[in-house]
Amino acid sequence: MKLEEYISKYRGQLNNLQEVFLRNIYFPDFGEKGLELITPEYEIPKADGSGVYRIDFIIETPYRKYAIETDGLYYHAEGAVTLEYFNELQKKQNEIINLDFKLIRFTNDSVRNKPDECIWELRRNFIADKELYNIYMNRVSGIKPHEVQREVLAALKETRENGKKKALVVLATGLGKTYLSAFDVKEFNSKKTLFVVHINEILKQSIKSFQEVIPEKLNDMGFFIGSKKEEEKEFIFSSIQTLSRMKNITKFSKDEFDYIVIDETHHSAAPTYEKLFSYFTPKFFLGLTATPDRMDGKDILKNYDNNKVFEINQEDAIKKGYLVPFLYYGFKDDVDYSNIYFNGFRYDVDDLNKVLLIENRDLATIKKFKEMGGDRKTIAFCTSIEHADWSAAQFNKHGIKSIAIHSKSDDLDVEIDLKAQESATQGFRDGKYQIAFVVNMFNEGIDIPDVSCLLFLRPTESKTIFIQHMGRGLRISPGKENVLVLDFIGNYRTANTILSGLGIKDTQGLNKKTIQTKDGEKIIYYYDNNGCSVSFDQEVVDIFKRLETENRTETRPDLITEEWKEFGDYLEKCTTQNLYWKRGQQNQYFEVQLEALRVISNKLDITETDFVIEIQKIIDTKYPGKNMTAGFRALFISKITGLFFERAPTEVFYAINQKTEDFNNFESYKDILTNQLEKIYYWNSIYGSYNKYLPEDQRADFKEFKIYPFFFIYELLVKLNDDYGFDPQISKFEFDTFVSTARKHSEIEDVIKNILLFREYEEKHELTRYLREKNKIDQRFYSLLKYNKYLQCDDNSLKIDEPQIEDLRKHLLEFHKIYETNSLIEYKYQDDKEDEENQEYFKMLLSPLDIIDYHKGK
Repeated sequence: MKLEEYISKYRGQLNNLQEVFLRNIYFPDFGEKGLELITPEYEIPKADGSGVYRIDFIIETPYRKYAIETDGLYYHAEGAVTLEYFNELQKKQNEIINLDFKLIRFTNDSVRNKPDECIWELRRNFIADKELYNIYMNRVSGIKPHEVQREVLAALKETRENGKKKALVVLATGLGKTYLSAFDVKEFNSKKTLFVVHINEILKQSIKSFQEVIPEKLNDMGFFIGSKKEEEKEFIFSSIQTLSRMKNITKFSKDEFDYIVIDETHHSAAPTYEKLFSYFTPKFFLGLTATPDRMDGKDILKNYDNNKVFEINQEDAIKKGYLVPFLYYGFKDDVDYSNIYFNGFRYDVDDLNKVLLIENRDLATIKKFKEMGGDRKTIAFCTSIEHADWSAAQFNKHGIKSIAIHSKSDDLDVEIDLKAQESATQGFRDGKYQIAFVVNMFNEGIDIPDVSCLLFLRPTESKTIFIQHMGRGLRISPGKENVLVLDFIGNYRTANTILSGLGIKDTQGLNKKTIQTKDGEKIIYYYDNNGCSVSFDQEVVDIFKRLETENRTETRPDLITEEWKEFGDYLEKCTTQNLYWKRGQQNQYFEVQLEALRVISNKLDITETDFVIEIQKIIDTKYPGKNMTAGFRALFISKITGLFFERAPTEVFYAINQKTEDFNNFESYKDILTNQLEKIYYWNSIYGSYNKYLPEDQRADFKEFKIYPFFFIYELLVKLNDDYGFDPQISKFEFDTFVSTARKHSEIEDVIKNILLFREYEEKHELTRYLREKNKIDQRFYSLLKYNKYLQCDDNSLKIDEPQIEDLRKHLLEFHKIYETNSLIEYKYQDDKEDEENQEYFKMLLSPLDIIDYHKGK
């Protein structure tokens, strides 16, 4: 039926607003076919039998019934009409819903003044309805270009008329990039066409799309991959890995192809694609992608003469009803990523496997999936082959039919691997498995439209990858109204790219509310837009906020000299390997340490359990907020300073114990502590000869450490004052960055030089940020400096205690006399003779004499 015939037929029933709705909103999208489905002024009985309600329009399809109100049930707002009439409108709404209609409401203003928004709203509501979707996507009879594709085809035609031979098109995943290229190739009347992909899995799907659009050329289409090289065909579908090999690309003349299509062309910055662009001279080059931004920042547009003819992103595609909306939930993942190696783009896979392949983590994920995922077909994105296999096994164990789909070969040109992949993928398509655990397999190109749930079980390392993953669930499929996304987010460095991937600028764009759960109240942050909803756990938003603060101003590499970049690389290496001063992870307070030693001295055979109980009572009374729950292990700084040895307090401790009853009175025993701190030698057997927290093949030994750190600090501060004319102090940043990585006393001038160069650097702020990023130090030694009588130390800076400077100069002079005569006791690493060789060091450590007097008495 024609539109005017329809309006004439219902002339007495349609009001002006309804006619505007039909002309400007419904008919442009659904046409004559849609008019067969819509009925105006539909009557439904009132629940109490007192009469009927009239609905502006109803639509019925095999999928469901829809009720459309053009002026909305709330157009007559409470207070603007009588309370009785408003209550009646509420009853009408309830009755519509009770009769299983899907209710779609518009306002008078939106129908008259914002028709595009109403069109998109209708599409989003009809998105799961195959009959209505096929009408507005122009698919009622065969494959034809839909609205967006028609716009792109017009743009491509125009750009060629303007003399352009290359073009880039950016279409969100799900809008039919391959179909679009087939339509344009047909329009172009190409005599010979090349279609290039970056992974083999896409090839069969690509040729299938071309066959549907150009069925008359079915027998003229072939592959150029592996051992199957059908170069004589008119339409050739090839992988870049095969084509870029010189022996293969030279099978074709430079002008062999009229039309070349590069699919997923964001990969085209790679050298393999450069061969293709520099070799072939077709009449037209078309690049297709959904995500033009690359992780490495390289520009792909230059390959197309900077000619981007069309772009529609994921957000706009959802808004306009071409993709289903998403229901996204970001949950806090307890995995700690802070110690996992990160190279600037991604985390180390082996390190990730160690923290992700943990059953307790999977149990939490499975529980959340069972609560929310139901029977939805699901793709789960994993970080590695091992992770995918592990996760599939765990989910199968809990009754959820799952399969891992991946390639065990790094060679993308190996055909044999495709068979197992295709079999597994087809089993997932056919519904034999509810969840497919994948590794880089379904990021792009492979379409399984009825997937309605996504699990993100790996760190989101870039906005591009996030959008690609989301795209796997956004395709329209009959009965599919949305895609559920369950993302498990830890404290990884790139977590805040999730916000930009969702179209949210920053955490200020999120709303906060308190919800009631079975475990009590819970704060969440949310965002709603165009039928999409986003919800984050509060702990996740805390991660985002921290990252926003850290990343507010990006480092500019062009302001960092090559010399400082080299130092940054050195700093990163040595601090990653723990090659820096530290004092152990346990209790750091000497006042508490001494209380603990007093407890032991009163009862030398005390058990560790009784020790923890007794010392904790004292701590709770005198030192609230501190603890020593680690037992004897917590006495590490007492061991390295000679106060505790072989499970007993030493003579040095008893000297302190005689001086004071109150260990909070530092001044009474600070001289003794200073003597003992000066005896700390890095490294010795108390510390160990390697970092035990690293795998054996990554361990660095510490034999090159030949330093008494406090004397190094003294000399540094005195030299700054005496030799260079600077105040005898350094910042905490300077200590962490330059001082605490020193290994020998001979490095003093190099450290001072670096400090002074840093202070004089023109772009000091940028350099500070750069070095902070490079420095992986976990500094604990700094906390010991406050116990030294020659030093003044706070959270920000370290300096010489001014009244002590003359005594310190004399003290340092005496140390140098010993050092320069090569008589200074050094700790020696002698493998199995280590203890025997180093008895002299431990005699000095346990002696009440200071380091100078001990050497004089030798």
